Amino acid sequence: MRTRLFLTGLCVIGLALPAGADALLEKARKVSKEGPAYVFDMAFEDGGQRLMMTVDQTRAEGERVVAVTPDIASLEGDAAKRAERLKAQTKGDIWCSNFTGNIPANAKRVSETPVAATYSFTPVAGENDDMRDVMKHLTGMATLDKATGNLLTFELTSPKAFKPAMVAKVDTFRMKVSCKAAPDGRSHIDTFTMQVSGNAMMQAFSQNETRKVSNLKAAPQSGYGAP
Repeated sequence: MRTRLFLTGLCVIGLALPAGADALLEKARKVSKEGPAYVFDMAFEDGGQRLMMTVDQTRAEGERVVAVTPDIASLEGDAAKRAERLKAQTKGDIWCSNFTGNIPANAKRVSETPVAATYSFTPVAGENDDMRDVMKHLTGMATLDKATGNLLTFELTSPKAFKPAMVAKVDTFRMKVSCKAAPDGRSHIDTFTMQVSGNAMMQAFSQNETRKVSNLKAAPQSGYGAP
């Protein structure tokens, strides 16, 4: 009788997942995005400029950067414009669970330890993903925590040069995210790096930036809900 019940249970589990589905990937997609809003620090560096911003997720979008060091008023030219742009565009959405939507169901598990598993895949774009034209040219790698389903690392690279548009060519592309547990257990971006080079409209370009998130503190009276 116990054997029959055990086999029935396995059948139910099997029917709940698509054929060939990876249970850990399914767990990662179901990680809750609900939790308290935070105030945190974010350091930005691009090789020529370094800024420290304090971000409050409870503020209205476009107003979430509540402090910038050095003060924007002390900056000039391109440095001032870049700081103003970062202040206006920073949304404060630091949750690593957002990247699981870029991992397809057919991602291949390439290595694992007792506590984590690493996958290789061609990334897919989300509905509102502004990298839709780039994704198909990239290769992805992601590591997931087996116990929680939380994302630990996420990386996209270009194996060769590609043209996302008729007038642009990307020679190198690399984006890497390292994640860390927030006080409530959700996985948040700890370090984000982006390296891109190529040419557009007959002009060479190179972007190399790092963002580091730290000092998370629950916003006063923030309650629960996605910021």
